[in-house]
Amino acid sequence: MAPNVDSGSKDRGVSAVKEVVSGATANALSPAERVVTRKELAGHASRESVWIAVNGRVYDVTGFENVHPGGEIILTAAGQDATDVFAAFHTPATWKMMPQFLVGNLEEDALSAKPSKQLNGHSPHEYQADIRKMRAELVKLRAFDSNKFFYLFKFLSTSAICALSVVMALGMKDSMIVTALAAFTMALFWQQCGWLAHDFLHHQVFKNRVFNNLVGLVVGNVYQGFSVSWWKMKHNHHHAAPNVTSTAAGPDPDIDTVPVLLWSEKLIEGDSKEMEDLPMFLMKNQKIFYWPVLCVARISWLLQSLLFQRAPVWNFVGGNSWRAVEIVALLMHHGAYFYLLSLLKSWVHVALFLVVSQAMGGVLLGVVFTVGHNAMKVLSEEEMKSTDFVQMQVLTTRNIEPTAFNRWFSGGLSYQIEHHIWPQLPRHSLPKAREILTKFCSKYDIPYASQGLIEGNMEVWKMLSKLGESL
Repeated sequence: MAPNVDSGSKDRGVSAVKEVVSGATANALSPAERVVTRKELAGHASRESVWIAVNGRVYDVTGFENVHPGGEIILTAAGQDATDVFAAFHTPATWKMMPQFLVGNLEEDALSAKPSKQLNGHSPHEYQADIRKMRAELVKLRAFDSNKFFYLFKFLSTSAICALSVVMALGMKDSMIVTALAAFTMALFWQQCGWLAHDFLHHQVFKNRVFNNLVGLVVGNVYQGFSVSWWKMKHNHHHAAPNVTSTAAGPDPDIDTVPVLLWSEKLIEGDSKEMEDLPMFLMKNQKIFYWPVLCVARISWLLQSLLFQRAPVWNFVGGNSWRAVEIVALLMHHGAYFYLLSLLKSWVHVALFLVVSQAMGGVLLGVVFTVGHNAMKVLSEEEMKSTDFVQMQVLTTRNIEPTAFNRWFSGGLSYQIEHHIWPQLPRHSLPKAREILTKFCSKYDIPYASQGLIEGNMEVWKMLSKLGESL
């Protein structure tokens, strides 16, 4: 099921879906008596029939994607044991909804107590127990409790970067160099807003999800110019299936960039006729186009955020009223930005500020999040189904070495692996999680990737070069 689920007291259409589900799961045995085999569970992995298993119980959630706050992301877990992904992304309140969808109990795995070569000689039973222990240890350390003063400081210090940019731009209007520096500072402000909005929209800060969404709206829509509902839709999918080429809900949107950029040959496997229709020139020369693409990336995200406002109402965090607020917030961002441009000395200064701020706004975000997953393992849908949640996150993700600069510059995404396993863990608790997770990975011989920011970007560029040259 999907990250960032906004559970509340409202029905959200659940009762309408319940009738469909109850009819689909009708069986002679009651759910409490019925045993579902893993083969039977795997047979319900299509949009037409969606079963998932959580904590040894099987649920029929067919049609629930129409009212699920995470939308179709629930389909990425169809036919699978979704225990860990469910625990990572849902609050305890979500459990109250589950009994109405119950099908039966998942059969116990008779091999779970036997040692496995894939787990460095340890048993699947021990492996799963250790996963639960990691979370329990974090709970014991109160790592999920956010430090409100930390986030107040981050909000104020990030806002100060914007103020510095404005003072520079208007205080020395004659200087082209200062105008360029002011534009770069504005881009840095937007980058830091991206990380801060990310924290709030993952519900890391407040227990009340409405508060998180409201602050996320200010930082995301007003400050940065990105629609938070658009971002959640994309980011939820990415978290549920990172670097996965195909699911019932589509591929991970972060790697679904063909033909502009090709992140794996698995993304173009298939019909040769489709290959003929692709503009191969772009992909063959992607090592050249990579940086120009990052320079226009922010413009693309701004346009996508605006176009998303025409999406069906169920795609928005709070329905029609939230969409209206989002539109106003986006207009506030663009209005403030163009008003600032109007105060600059000349059209040359305006053009310089616009180009530098927008181009660097894309680059400063891109050099961080491409390192997080690109040039890492890419999985097909079948490979995803045979890989458990924790290993999928570790194998497809790379950390940035957590120096003081990297921790600030990347907004905590220097601990990208830990964040992907425990997305609701506040940024300041991620170092604790790293200590726990690295011991776990060492025990089970799971490759744990961590590189410097420059080295990671070089790996990404080399991979793009290699793929382009192979076409």
